[in-house]
Amino acid sequence: MRDDPGFDRDAITACLDVQYGIRVASITFLPVGHDPYASVYEIIADDGTATFLKIRSGPVHIPALTVPRALIDHGIPAVLAPLRTRDGDMWSWLDGHDGFTVVLYPFLWGDNASVVGLTDDQWRAFGATLRATHDSGLADRFRDHLRVEDFALPSASLVRRMLGVVHETTFAGEAAAGPAAFWRENVVRIGDLLARAEGFGATLRAKPFELVLCHGDIHAANLLVGDDGRLWLVDWDAPLVAPRERDLLFVVGSRIARVVTPREEDLFFAGYGPVEIDPVALTYYRYERIVEDLGEFAKTVFLDPDLSESTRAQEAALALGFFAPGGDIDRAETVPRLRWPSASV
Repeated sequence: MRDDPGFDRDAITACLDVQYGIRVASITFLPVGHDPYASVYEIIADDGTATFLKIRSGPVHIPALTVPRALIDHGIPAVLAPLRTRDGDMWSWLDGHDGFTVVLYPFLWGDNASVVGLTDDQWRAFGATLRATHDSGLADRFRDHLRVEDFALPSASLVRRMLGVVHETTFAGEAAAGPAAFWRENVVRIGDLLARAEGFGATLRAKPFELVLCHGDIHAANLLVGDDGRLWLVDWDAPLVAPRERDLLFVVGSRIARVVTPREEDLFFAGYGPVEIDPVALTYYRYERIVEDLGEFAKTVFLDPDLSESTRAQEAALALGFFAPGGDIDRAETVPRLRWPSASV
């Protein structure tokens, strides 16, 4: 659960009126998502129309807006793209809040798949939509605007920085002090984790891969199941050009956001179609995900002065769960199976 950052409601109302021509009737903060730099709201206009507002600090990552729009234009409809402003832009500054931007989306009535799961048909639709994304040919169009996979484990530097922070800092609140003590006690294990992941990355740099346009974070919480049964791929904040294993990480043996069962894998690949998966690449991406989440959770827990103690404790628990027996670190190099389903699924 996220804390309400307390943005000025009048500033939001004025922004939506000027930039989008929306007369706001109500603004409701939604305590969802793990992006520490973003807050989201349900907006109801005076004509009853609902939209989904994201307010984010820092510069706008333009491809996060243009990639889903390009996919829709390419004929892939199950993608959520931003609404345009009166001037045709896909984002705006939030006046009165320096450095904060506004992006507005259609509000899709439903819930994410981490809560409600997917039906058999929705699993097949997920597979087909992700395959269409990978086969769209848009990787070449966006190659100069997106991160292109180099297997360099970019998040490792943040984890090493956090190791320095916990070594040098005394924390007053238990929600940070307890995890900091755990990090100090497990410095060798964390170092071994980084070395193991970087070793897989070095191996993969010497191998050829087909690079495709990837969503980058397509776990169950970023699949929205509409009340009408339609499936939507949402939250395109981190697209990249990479081997398809970067996205298939969230399906094959995944426990990210929601456990994917072997049967659900079969249903997904019935929609996705035949593919040969490199188990080394899959393992690397599991490690990369752990390292990335570990660094971001640590930065939030140890460095965010505005975080409530309850939210700080929740974030810390998620990070410490990686180290539990049978947890993500223990499972990173276990590829449960690499067999794909028959057409009868």
